[in-house]
Amino acid sequence: MKNVGIICEYNPLHGGHKYMIETLRAMGADRVICLMSGNSVQRGDFAIIPKNRRALSAIEAGADAVFELPFPYSMGSAEYFASAGVDILNRLGADTIAFGSETGDVGKLREVAERSELLIPSGNKSIGTAEEYFAALGKDCDPNDILGIEYLKAGKKTASEIEFVTLKREGAGYHGKAKSGSYPSATELRCAIAENDLGRFDDRQLPCESRRAIEAAAEEGEIAYLKNIESAILSFWRLCDAEAVSECAECGGGVAQRIMSAARASGSLEHMISVMATKRYTDSRLRRALIFGMTGVKRQDLRDRAPYVNLLAANGKGLEFVSDVRGIEVLSKPSKIPDSVRAIRQFILSQRLESLYTLAMASPRESGQFLRQSPQIVKNDKKI
Repeated sequence: MKNVGIICEYNPLHGGHKYMIETLRAMGADRVICLMSGNSVQRGDFAIIPKNRRALSAIEAGADAVFELPFPYSMGSAEYFASAGVDILNRLGADTIAFGSETGDVGKLREVAERSELLIPSGNKSIGTAEEYFAALGKDCDPNDILGIEYLKAGKKTASEIEFVTLKREGAGYHGKAKSGSYPSATELRCAIAENDLGRFDDRQLPCESRRAIEAAAEEGEIAYLKNIESAILSFWRLCDAEAVSECAECGGGVAQRIMSAARASGSLEHMISVMATKRYTDSRLRRALIFGMTGVKRQDLRDRAPYVNLLAANGKGLEFVSDVRGIEVLSKPSKIPDSVRAIRQFILSQRLESLYTLAMASPRESGQFLRQSPQIVKNDKKI
């Protein structure tokens, strides 16, 4: 367990995340390598604070290097999110992948992963993902268990040499509220940011590294919400070409038409999503469809391998790790992309996402802000 990878969002980083990094160190990890979602996250939303600030908070909390899990993988369903994450960490050179889970037992999760792959598709519905497996059994599965199962399935397919370890999730559940003294969920922290109520969390619940990042983002007008661009979203979906947008990821099977109808019947993003959501069309899936349609993400974009990753932050040990990477191109300047069709495509999609994200900030910015940022390097506990 020399180079341990964590696929994460840190949206924002909370005490449970820091505890995981510290526990992996205690277990013998030489380097902790994070592959962190950029400015878009898996539930079909924007990161509440920018990726550069979250990456720095992760380094200050004990990680050695933070790479960006690129868009659109960062906003993909659990299967695509996990497949891209495991593949990239494998190519970076991680020998172990660690993740939190409600079950806390890799053996049990591996058994579920293997059984889910044996299910036979029923009718037009593919029964193969972890979530669908539990649905077929009439049982609920917690979000982190679902991701963990998808990590294990992806590892079996593309990274057979990698070991997996899981730590049982401590504190509040995925959407729950923390009891006194326990770790809060990222959902609870995001609500507290919106309500300007971070003072109720102590340093164990909300590490000082993360608190500084949040406060700095708020001071600079960088707190971002999808609802801040609701006029742009409603306008696009009222006026778009349904046939063309139906070719985008998550938009087929009548979803694009459903969204367009809801946009024309709604005056707000909240109402638009509420009238669309059903058991089949979940809130997260619809949010992903909204953004994928606006940015032109195709299904094949999620299936293709990432041609490169951006380095967001690192310390001295992290830079040593970066110098040894041979399996994937690592960029220190986001705009200096490799000369290939796939790399250009990934850059274009990232550029489109950033164009929306910078408008969603409390103080909107020009669209290229994040395409000029260099990695944040921390040496001897000082940023340079």
